[in-house]
Amino acid sequence: MSLPSDLKHLYAQWLEEFTAVLNPRQDQLASTYDKARRNLLDAESVIYYPQDLKKIKGIGDTIMRRLEKRLQQHCSELGVPVPVRPTASELQRGLKRTTTALRSKSAEGTTENVNQSGPAKKRQRKYIPKKRSGGYGILLALLQANAVTRGISKDSIVEIGQRYCDSSMGPNFMTKELRGAWSAVKSLIKHELVVEQGRPKIYFLTEEGQQLAKTLKLADKIVFENENEGGTEGFECNRVVDSEVTANLHQLLGIEGNTTVSRPEDASSSLINVTFQDPNATPVNKQSRISRSRTLAISTPVSRTIAGVRRAYSIEKPQNGESTLKRRFDGISYEVWHKGTYEVYPIIDHREVKSHQNRDFFAKALELKGIKCEIRQLALGDIVWIAKNTKTGTECILNTIIERKRLDDLAISIRDNRFMEQKNRLEKSGCKNKYYLIEETMARTMEGMTEALKTALWVILVYYRFSMIRTVNADETVEKLYALHTVINREYLEKNLVVIYPNDLRNQDDFLKVLEKFRLEFEKDHTIECCHTYPCFQEIMGKGEMSTVGELTIRILMYINGVSIEKAVAIQSRFPTLNHILTAYNECETEEEAKLLMFSKLGDAPGTKKITKGLSEKIADVFSKF
Repeated sequence: MSLPSDLKHLYAQWLEEFTAVLNPRQDQLASTYDKARRNLLDAESVIYYPQDLKKIKGIGDTIMRRLEKRLQQHCSELGVPVPVRPTASELQRGLKRTTTALRSKSAEGTTENVNQSGPAKKRQRKYIPKKRSGGYGILLALLQANAVTRGISKDSIVEIGQRYCDSSMGPNFMTKELRGAWSAVKSLIKHELVVEQGRPKIYFLTEEGQQLAKTLKLADKIVFENENEGGTEGFECNRVVDSEVTANLHQLLGIEGNTTVSRPEDASSSLINVTFQDPNATPVNKQSRISRSRTLAISTPVSRTIAGVRRAYSIEKPQNGESTLKRRFDGISYEVWHKGTYEVYPIIDHREVKSHQNRDFFAKALELKGIKCEIRQLALGDIVWIAKNTKTGTECILNTIIERKRLDDLAISIRDNRFMEQKNRLEKSGCKNKYYLIEETMARTMEGMTEALKTALWVILVYYRFSMIRTVNADETVEKLYALHTVINREYLEKNLVVIYPNDLRNQDDFLKVLEKFRLEFEKDHTIECCHTYPCFQEIMGKGEMSTVGELTIRILMYINGVSIEKAVAIQSRFPTLNHILTAYNECETEEEAKLLMFSKLGDAPGTKKITKGLSEKIADVFSKF
């Protein structure tokens, strides 16, 4: 007796048997088996090998293995061999789900090799992304941007690659699509087709990835825009770093710090005056005494160099239709955006809602007032203002950020220490205009929090010097945002922007240090503002991104009830890491010594850093071995 050519009904019968032996509490598993059985009977294809069952919706590895064991038992009862799927046949069936000519060609070559070497040896199929998938779009975007010797950012890849992908490259929170097609980049990195480098991250094509992208482009007859003209579109990815002029004056002039040089302006002039200098103005040479002890005359070569510097950093608009000047300062690339070459508008965090039924209230209300705005996931803050270059599409973060709180939310954030953690990250953002927008509406009563709320509001205003906007409800919040946007938009009509492109930020402190370094050099002129790019802000300022060991230690300590940010910082200054804290408690010989450890170290600390005996015991309960 032999097995029938189609085992579909046999598998369905066994699934029915599995359902029959389940107890009443396993109704969910019974529903799964029943659904798998119905899908199996509805399938039109022949089901013979157990591996064929995975084609059926609702049948995964677990159900397949159970049916495979049941098939082995059935074959043993009949005295017939268990069917084993040949390797060559598996490859032949795999061709039916392919979508590109490249995948078919690759699989055919693999099949021939298997037939020559015998069915025992299984070759691993080469990874080729499905047509119009996320990986497909990313590869073609990197190829179009020529990201081989120089990397491009995630936003540039998403912008270019969206036209080659059917699904959304980024998350769409309005349709509850929390994961976009961009997640396919992990598979590309795993298969060594794409390389991820730097902070903020930039992406390159490997040689193998470049070859695969070219083959996909050829197989699907894709023509890049402006390809016939020998160029690509003017995205941020076309910034050629190698061609940027270094803007460090000491390196350009080749002089030492104790040499007196002729500068185009007075002694207070700096790179800002050279970068934004009017080329038609007649230079006035004044000596600037750099060394009090001696003065050296400037030779002709240096004078020529200064003239070259003036030409290189002229404020004159770039040629060939470009709208930005590309430069380097202290080894960091930056661009100059002249006033009028960018637009300013707010971005609202997708979690900022009026209610669960009215999630896009603020965006719609602002649009009705004629304000362009977008809804995105923000790494920090609830509302930020950005500038977008009208030619390149590059976005940078401006100097204004708002953290919106309802009174009940503020009370809860004080209880769980989220308030201090958010305040800390807002300070590291580098934004000069930091606002707490307090809506005086409450979803529930806040018994016992009155004094804590008063303290928090005074701390925001007096101690941390944040600005505060108080509103009665969401409608008044919209009015305040409209007024604030009007002021911001008017301010940037007369401002030039210096947009910074760092590539090696280790943590959020580096983010702030680079910004302050540029501000010290360029913002002596009040018509200039320095800022990071929006992708850099998003990547570095995330809640869990780029945290140091010390910051993680502080964050963990703040989970202990009663440990504020000030107390956590004081403890971390004595015990730099969690390992130091655990070692100190392990060295305690008695339980009493462990309970008083933190009190003995910080019991006399000033102000909010003081650790009381009660709090010391709470910390010991977490870390002590007793």
